[in-house]
Amino acid sequence: MTDTHLDGRAATDQPHAWHSAAGAGEAWWFFDSLMVVRSERPGRPVIIEATVAPGGGAPLHVHADLDDSFYLVSGRLAMRCGEQTFAVGPGGYVALPHGVPHTFRVVGDEPAVMLQVHADDSFLRFIRVAGRPAAARTLPPAGPPDDLDAAFQAAARTGQPVIGPPMSEEEAALIAAGRAA
Repeated sequence: MTDTHLDGRAATDQPHAWHSAAGAGEAWWFFDSLMVVRSERPGRPVIIEATVAPGGGAPLHVHADLDDSFYLVSGRLAMRCGEQTFAVGPGGYVALPHGVPHTFRVVGDEPAVMLQVHADDSFLRFIRVAGRPAAARTLPPAGPPDDLDAAFQAAARTGQPVIGPPMSEEEAALIAAGRAA
């Protein structure tokens, strides 16, 4: 099996260290986020560095087969997974089981930066279908995708159908304050 490193050099079957340098990886504007692919190697987890705008998040969705997990580097999130609600701060790790609907919203004035870890590339395929290559390593210009219906159809085709609206600002504020039911 021949693999290639990010710099184009051929890899061998011999065990070797692999790294992704700062600024490396394909970048996508995906809804209100910048998604940078940090690792996508056969037989290894897919690692995506996601920067989500203040007030941004995800609509209520469910992953058919993918456990969704991430480490929050910076920012604050309000989360809902099934009946559970909780706030996440820098250094927090979250594991969301497949088959359980979940949503989140960035709270506060700073973007949230997280490292998403996935066992397969189904979510990455969704990013590539519904997103667009980032013109810069910045958050995208404000506004929804050109065709939201097509984006939601792509979500369903890639195994993470949208089943409800995004978390409201009011619900996120209650969760962040520890007052959600």
